[in-house]
Amino acid sequence: MDSLPRIQFVELHDLEGTPPVLRTLHTESITTIYRLTDAAREYSRPLARALRSGAAHRIVDLCAGSGGPVPLIQRRLHAEGVHTHVTLTDLVPNVRAFERVTAGNRRRLRGSCCSVDHVPTSVDATDCRVEGTRTIYGAFHHFPPALAARMLQNAVDTRQPIVVVDTKRSFVYPVFFPFLLTLAVLVAAPFQRNPLPRYLLRLLLTYVVPVLPFMMFFDSVVSFLRMYGRAELRRIVDGLDRTESFTWTIGVEPGFTGAQYLIGIPR
Repeated sequence: MDSLPRIQFVELHDLEGTPPVLRTLHTESITTIYRLTDAAREYSRPLARALRSGAAHRIVDLCAGSGGPVPLIQRRLHAEGVHTHVTLTDLVPNVRAFERVTAGNRRRLRGSCCSVDHVPTSVDATDCRVEGTRTIYGAFHHFPPALAARMLQNAVDTRQPIVVVDTKRSFVYPVFFPFLLTLAVLVAAPFQRNPLPRYLLRLLLTYVVPVLPFMMFFDSVVSFLRMYGRAELRRIVDGLDRTESFTWTIGVEPGFTGAQYLIGIPR
């Protein structure tokens, strides 16, 4: 499947007409799935590899949604003796979610060796000026090749390391994973921590009018069809201006999540 072209389609939570609260509930569900699947175990390895290659330990997480897996990755790296400082950013930042993540990590990682903060204003991943090792987890497939190239080109132009992690192209994932992810939404909804009004809304939109399970199923199918193959990533990298000024590594981590990565480190 890696040799097949990706299909550019639209996920429901990307639509401009999707209510913000529904988008937030959806991205919070994704964050919960990261915890349930222990995605940080595999997702942390490409970042650890970049850090060992000289990337800055100041992490700038682009397209962070409702917090994403990076705080979970930070805790796993901390347990392995690797300390980082994370800044969460997004084009449309979910400031309340970022604040909850910041407070939660402060409770779990006491001291000054690790921290999480956020940028409360809009940060465009194609024109980012925040210094540090950039990460894009589970979001790169949202962008068509021209925008994806601009995000990588901005890292090259500003000479900031970048780590992109998404799911690999495989026939297995679009066939089975949407059902597993939808089941996770159904099982996890009562245990997600939200203010009471949003908690009740989550239960309503999960069990009474199953909007959230449908969104998860539909968007996960579309996501897997939009994933970049390794050959497509290589073509994008080869087409960047001054691409030779970076060392690029493309690969797949073995494991359940099928984490495919692209690492760019300034020479």
